[in-house]
Amino acid sequence: MFDVLIPVQMPTEAGFTGESGRDGRQLNGEIAFTFGQWPASFHELDGKRYIVVRLGLDRDEAIGKLPDLFVRLARASTVLDISIRPVGKDVVVLGSGERADLKNISIFPAGEMPLVEFRDGSISVQLPISMFSDALNEPVPEVKENALKLFADVDFEATTASRFVVLSTVVELLAERQTRDHAALKLVDRWIDEAASASRQDLVQALTSNLRHESIGTAIGRIVREAGSAGGCDEEAIVSFQKQARDANKKRGALLHGGNSVSIEELSALRAVVRLLLVGEIKGTPFTPIGNRLWPRTDH
Repeated sequence: MFDVLIPVQMPTEAGFTGESGRDGRQLNGEIAFTFGQWPASFHELDGKRYIVVRLGLDRDEAIGKLPDLFVRLARASTVLDISIRPVGKDVVVLGSGERADLKNISIFPAGEMPLVEFRDGSISVQLPISMFSDALNEPVPEVKENALKLFADVDFEATTASRFVVLSTVVELLAERQTRDHAALKLVDRWIDEAASASRQDLVQALTSNLRHESIGTAIGRIVREAGSAGGCDEEAIVSFQKQARDANKKRGALLHGGNSVSIEELSALRAVVRLLLVGEIKGTPFTPIGNRLWPRTDH
């Protein structure tokens, strides 16, 4: 079964308002309405408009229905006294998860919401302002203010690698190294005394600076475990998050010295860890794909 996406052209001064029909959440300015007998939605991205009509017909029937839809658009133009016309004459049949080009009319698998290709944009997401208000009223977590401000900067970084570096820096800021246990400190002090006796001040300094406190990897693992336990994560998930956070810290150094790359999946995984540390949850929001640059294949 197939639905249809019809790019439409109308004067930029004209537009529509309404609700998405999905609890206030919107994809590309989504406004729900009915197109004749079919559920539909009106969308706008970077000034380009398109309509999704939920036909639920087989491919040939969906294509055969297009002339009737175009006549209805023309009739609506007359009633509203404003020009509204479909863009393009070519019909492209999309597979599951494929992007629609706003230069063509697209037939796509019923129930999906295809992303669109237009300039540098492909998706925009709008949420109810009440969600913004609720977020502003959340109690400020007891974490370093600099870590929160760094997270607020991350989506303005130009590349996947730079966003990864910022997120891994947030983790390192939160991971305060603690003093080692008493037995370990006794060993370190003995090694320091031996190094001093041998007039090796370089070793004394190194042992004093590095070994009296836990390693950064240990500190990262500890704070991730604490956050995961508080957030109700099971042991398998906690261990996975610990590994992701430690690996990110190691990769950060490689990135800063060049010669490495970061995948979108790595960025997404690290962002989940950072949100666990900052807000106590790993579940994303409808805005999460924007920061991750990891768009869902479909949106029902």
